[in-house]
This record gives sequence, structure tokens and C-alpha cells, in this order.
Amino acid sequence: MLHHAGARPRTPGRGRRASVVLVAGACVALATACGGTRSQAAASPTSGGLSVSYEAPARGGGAERDFLREHRPAEKVAEDVGGALRLRKAIAIVGRSCEKGDVPEYDPETRRIVLCYSYVAEVRSMFERAHDPDPAGRTAGVLTETLYHEVAHALVDTLGLAPTGREEDVADQFAAYRLIPRGPEGRAAVLAAADNYAQYARESRPEDVDLGAEHPPDAARAANYRCYLYGASEAEGSDGDASSDDDLVDGTVLTEERASLCEGEYGALRRGWDGLLGPYRRG
Repeated sequence: MLHHAGARPRTPGRGRRASVVLVAGACVALATACGGTRSQAAASPTSGGLSVSYEAPARGGGAERDFLREHRPAEKVAEDVGGALRLRKAIAIVGRSCEKGDVPEYDPETRRIVLCYSYVAEVRSMFERAHDPDPAGRTAGVLTETLYHEVAHALVDTLGLAPTGREEDVADQFAAYRLIPRGPEGRAAVLAAADNYAQYARESRPEDVDLGAEHPPDAARAANYRCYLYGASEAEGSDGDASSDDDLVDGTVLTEERASLCEGEYGALRRGWDGLLGPYRRG
């Protein structure tokens, strides 16, 4: 279950990708032998909950592992979801070096989410190429959104949820569902993800856009995230932060016509995930 469709073909065969994830699983079990470390902020992988670990980087990746440890997107997601929900099975988030071109993925056979160090570098380089004033903060935001998306796949799998819609769309909605209510930091993460998807879309060649793919096109995902942000602002009233003003309706990524529907879309995704997760909420 991949996250980014991307601006070019970069998805290897499913069988080879699964073998990469299984290697990551071995290192989770033998963190010391593999040179990795595990965060104890999340639940142990031997019981229901979310764990976080980092493998020793291979062929570079040390800076990206340090970035993940410093900004803690995985730990924050694990603490949020693990604190809010009673999880039936262990889910592991593993930072590791991957084959070139690999992207974040949840593997249902191992119940592991792999976060590739090369993906961290790719996202940051995209913000740097765009001369973004805060490439580190924006990269951390994209990584947080990415992890919520993959956790949504894990919840659908381990809790046996039955979303009424394409799972990739519903997973994006889960990221918005958890992030937007968290205030300026969460909204900034959603906006960073929207802008990152928009950049992938701009860098895409028309022949690389597969309208029948598992994921919607990057341009559509960018528009969806801006729509959810705008819809939340309309529902809650503007609080003055950068992600809740009319700048979201730029006429290119998010049009005025689509914006008129966004309050209803955001309300629907909240009701949908409230219903799916109701039986598993703590307290």
C-alpha cells in the first residue's frame, strides 16, 4: 500500500518490496544486532499498539535518520494513535535504508510501515528546489501526513474496518482527520503535504499520470488536502493561521467551485472516521 504515486514511475514489483519489508522486520526483532534503535515512547511490538524503530543506515542515510530522530514524526503519530485507540495487534513503524526509488508502505503480512531514509531526502530536496523558507519544517509535516496515511491502511487491516470508498482516498482523509484538529502545527502539515503533491504534479509528464491507478493523481490529492483545510476553516471559523484563510482557494489547485463544497466534504470525512473508530476509542 504505497503512499506517493509520484512524478515518475518509481514503484518496483510487489514481491521484491515485500522482501525488503521482511528484512526490516528481522531488524526490529534484533535491533542491537542490526545497529538500530527503538523508541520506547510507543507500545511494545509484542502487544497491540504502535512501535517505532530505526535501523542503521546503509550507503548514506545517516542525516535522514538523525532528522527523523530530531523531529519525531513517527513517535508523534504513534503516541497520538496509540493513545486514542485500543489496537488489537502490534504495528511497527521502521525507519530504514531502502532500494532506490522505494516509498513509504504498509505491509499487511508483517504489519510494518517502512519509512525510507531516501524518501526523507527526496521530500526535503523538493522543498529546497522550490526555495521554501522552511524546508526542514515542511519536510517534517509531509512525513507526519505520510505516516498517518499508512497508519490508516494498518487500521483498516488490523481492525477489520470497512470504509465505503477507495482505501487510498480514505487514508488521506484519515491524515486530515487526525491533523487538522491539532491546530496550527497539524494544519501546516496538511498544507505541506498539499504543496508537495502539487510539486509532484507539476514535475509529472502527462504520459506518467495513470488515471486508473490505485492512487488518485497527485494534483487531485493536493486539491483534496486544500479542500479539507478550507472546509475545516469554514466550519470552525477562521482562526487567523496561514492554512485557514482564502489563500487556500488559489484558482489553480483549489478552485472556487470546489471550495464551495469543502465544508461538507470535511464534515463527511469526520463523520465517517468517527463512525469507523467509535468502537475502538479509549475511554
